[in-house]
Amino acid sequence: MNKFIKYFFRYPIEFILFIDFFILFKILPLNFSRIIGSLIATGIGPLLPVNNIAKKNLEVAFPQENKEWHNKVLKEIWHNFGCIIAEYAHLKEILDKRITVIDNNYSKDFFDSKTQNIIISAHSSNWEIPGMSCRIKSDKISAIVREPNNPLIRHFLISLRKKYSVNCFSKNMMGTKALIKNFQEGNSIALLADQQLSSGVNVKFFNQDMNISALPAQMALKSRCKIFLGWPVRKTNNDFEFEIHECIDSKNLENNEESILMISSKISLFYEKMIKKYPDQYFWFHNRWKIR
Repeated sequence: MNKFIKYFFRYPIEFILFIDFFILFKILPLNFSRIIGSLIATGIGPLLPVNNIAKKNLEVAFPQENKEWHNKVLKEIWHNFGCIIAEYAHLKEILDKRITVIDNNYSKDFFDSKTQNIIISAHSSNWEIPGMSCRIKSDKISAIVREPNNPLIRHFLISLRKKYSVNCFSKNMMGTKALIKNFQEGNSIALLADQQLSSGVNVKFFNQDMNISALPAQMALKSRCKIFLGWPVRKTNNDFEFEIHECIDSKNLENNEESILMISSKISLFYEKMIKKYPDQYFWFHNRWKIR
């Protein structure tokens, strides 16, 4: 009965609401869409249960800050989330005009490489920006993404990503196998590996234990490739920058548990460093440390 209600009532209603807002934002100019999205998110968001998760996450990550700071950042997080939702209706404009991929030695090394490598980013500013930035620079990059539970919204987002992002595989057993096969055929891969997992590599994240995926380290050590660490930033004018800041070269590392832990810890430290710079742009609604 629950499945019947979910598939024949809940999912269609969610999809209708999603499409209604998508059409509204599509009609409106990008910046006005962001204003409307922000007003909705900052008005409704604080009333939702995930607001408490974000609040507790901020308190754990930034215990030195006072309540006023936490509340201010939390409001900015909802503002950013509202902008993201509105931006789905304007991905073409964002891809064509609103993203700057910073040109440095790391970006040249990654995008001009004749061999496959891995690029790691996170759910910050707008989580579609890393994939879209990679599409701007190369047609030989694939990604793995967690699709929404709602199959109607899922298929709609898949169609958008086919147009405006890199080649995406679903975050499941079949998708992971397809991604690895794609990697073995010579394509680089992009991953957002900042979410807590029930299993994985245990690392420190803001001085707390957290499990992150071992897949990037395992693939790098097996193939002897490099892992590049990139970060998307929403600028004050709401345009985006994507910059590759660091690189981990696995060429001279042993393929063992110690190396997997070392690489995974470096990735986690990179996340922490960048989140400290842009705490208001990070997606704090995921239960990072399974706080109750």
